[in-house]
Amino acid sequence: MRAAIPNAEKEPAAALILAAGQASRMGSLKQLLPFREGTLLSNTIRQAQNAGFDRIVVVVGAEAARVAGSIAREPVEAIENPNWDLGMGSSIRTGVKRIRQWRPLPDVIAILLADQPLIESRHLLAMRELQTQSKASIVAAQYGGGYGVPALFASDLFGELESLPPDAGARNLLREGEFPVIGYPLPEAATDIDTRDDFAALKAVRP
Repeated sequence: MRAAIPNAEKEPAAALILAAGQASRMGSLKQLLPFREGTLLSNTIRQAQNAGFDRIVVVVGAEAARVAGSIAREPVEAIENPNWDLGMGSSIRTGVKRIRQWRPLPDVIAILLADQPLIESRHLLAMRELQTQSKASIVAAQYGGGYGVPALFASDLFGELESLPPDAGARNLLREGEFPVIGYPLPEAATDIDTRDDFAALKAVRP
């Protein structure tokens, strides 16, 4: 059941989940590692759904057919980035380009990663409420002494997202200082899964 945004008028929002990487340090596709009732990727999709995102795009790349097939029954749109190996910016550009073709255009795009398993729908709901109330161009997770993803970008920055260098991530926009950022304290975002040791540690506390 999708939760409502408390004390805020809900605005159309899209979630863009990046799941294109090869996970060379892991040795296998980390997006498809088993977690909870499904995989790391399906868990990210579920959290976005429960946070009430109107539409969800998943950008796939490495072993695209296999990853897309794993979420074929999910109410999401899988988009292949043939240039995924150029970097995260390339996948962001691919997803944002597709979203900008939608009509009506969403007011906000949330960029999520498939390997941050401690991010839950309640965090995303709180970030959406903060963006709705503040009308900020960027609301970003605040952890490790800086800003990062998940991050919400208002429509006035969609062009900037689509213009990111292929080898740059969304943090480029968060670091430049050109655009004001409202931070949402989210230490859980510091946990990402890059190695088998990371995954073993996750399973030890979140079986």
